[in-house]
Amino acid sequence: MVKIEHLSKKYNDNIVLEDINLEIRKGDVVGIIGPSGTGKSTLLRCVNRLETPESGAVWLGEKKIEIARKNVKELRYLRQNTGMVFQRFHLFEKKTALENVMEGLVVVKKLKKEEAREIAQKELEKVGMAPWANHYPKHLSGGQQQRVALARALAMKPELLLLDEPTSALDPELVGEVLDVIKKVAEEGYTMLLVSHEMNFVRHVANRVIFLEKGHIVEDGTPAEVFEHPKNERTREFFRKMHMMNQPEYII
Repeated sequence: MVKIEHLSKKYNDNIVLEDINLEIRKGDVVGIIGPSGTGKSTLLRCVNRLETPESGAVWLGEKKIEIARKNVKELRYLRQNTGMVFQRFHLFEKKTALENVMEGLVVVKKLKKEEAREIAQKELEKVGMAPWANHYPKHLSGGQQQRVALARALAMKPELLLLDEPTSALDPELVGEVLDVIKKVAEEGYTMLLVSHEMNFVRHVANRVIFLEKGHIVEDGTPAEVFEHPKNERTREFFRKMHMMNQPEYII
């Protein structure tokens, strides 16, 4: 079980997240959707403590981490047990794909290089990147780099995997290969928080969807409930606009 309790974040006087509370069962894939600027990415970054919230705690099993305060021991535990995949890949340019995946295992988990290399190779194989293990990021496509980033996160065997719009920086023709890998990972039983603008993908990979609006959770349910029978008027308005955007501009 993962729990987020009383998470609030603001920038100056701008409240981005206000008293977010969320319980996530082990193996849940929770899709987070909503309009731009509503706090979706900030939520993930606060959970992983890349952003410091005004208040909040994260429970990983029986372990409570107060993410609003700087406790080195607690933050190390948090980083050891969560994985993050960003919009941009954030790979080390001067390290090979294999070395990028090994990095967290050696630096954070303090594994010996031989053990870290063995784990990294298995994770690269899982995401279809084993043949490119010794390639540097500049020699990989965007989709390949994102798969390496995913392997890096999975190598840590996280209790919670955070994915922040993992396909938004990719060319359209590369999106599918990354979504396929994420779907396979979801089927393995990883617990995930997934922010994505790929509505169809969220609908098919998530078993739960939350809609975030102005820093509040205004909708929470199964994909069928949220996409087909939303209760909140703001959610219905969002989907109406999405539908209009997907319509052809001209009919010939």
